[in-house]
Amino acid sequence: MRKKQKKTCHIQISVLYFSLKQSFKEFDIVASNNDISNVDAGRQVQDRLLDVAEELFCEKGFDNTSVRDITARAKCNVAAVNYHFGGKEKLYIAMFRRYMNKLISAQIENIHKVMSADRPTLEQLLETLVTSGLRSLTGSSGEKPLLMMMVREILNPHLKNAVVVDEIIGKFLRVLSDAIVRLCPGLKPDAGLLCVYSIDGLILHALLFSNYYYKYCPNLKLDDLIGHIVRFTAAGIRAAAEEK
Repeated sequence: MRKKQKKTCHIQISVLYFSLKQSFKEFDIVASNNDISNVDAGRQVQDRLLDVAEELFCEKGFDNTSVRDITARAKCNVAAVNYHFGGKEKLYIAMFRRYMNKLISAQIENIHKVMSADRPTLEQLLETLVTSGLRSLTGSSGEKPLLMMMVREILNPHLKNAVVVDEIIGKFLRVLSDAIVRLCPGLKPDAGLLCVYSIDGLILHALLFSNYYYKYCPNLKLDDLIGHIVRFTAAGIRAAAEEK
C-alpha cells in the first residue's frame, strides 16, 4: 500500500514539475514577445521623432525649433526626445546623419553603377552626379528643403565636423575622387579631390541661386543647365589632368 502511495506521489510530483516547466516556458515566450513589442514601439517613436524633426528643422532651423514643437507634432510625451536621443542636439545629429547617409549612399551607388559599365566616360559620371544633385529643382523630389538645411548647417554649424565630414561626406569624396582619377589617369589624387569640390560648388550654386538663373535666363531648361555643368566640368577636369 505504501509503495503504491509513493508511486502515486512521484507521479504527481512529476506532473507538477512538467506543468511548472511548461508554464515558465510560456511565460518566457510572452515576456519575449512583450520585449519585441516594446522594442518595435520604441523604434516607431524614434522614427516618428526623426521624421518630424526633419520637417521642423527644415522649416524653422535648429535654433527656432523647440523640443515641445517636435513632440507636439510627433504626438509624443515631451520627455521622449531626451529618453530616446539624449536631447535636442543629439536628435539633430541623428536626423542629420540619417539624411546624409541616405543621400551619400544613393550617390555612391550611382558612381558604382557608372564605373561598373563597359568603358565608362567622364561625361557619364558627371551627368549622373549633376542630374541627381539638381533633381530637387523640378520640385517633385522634396529634397530642396533638406539641402537648404544642409547649407544652413554649413553657414551656422551645430554639428561637430567629425559627424558630417569624417563619417559621411569623407567616404563620398574618396569614392568620387578615385572614380575621376581612374577616368583621367593623368590627374593627381589631390587634383581629383579639388575637382570634386568644384563639381559640388557648381551644383550647390545652381541649387541656391536657381531663381536668378531662371530670372535672367527665362528660357533655360533643367536639361540645358545639367548639360552645361557637365561640359564645363569635364573640360576643366581634362585641363587639370594635362597640367604638369
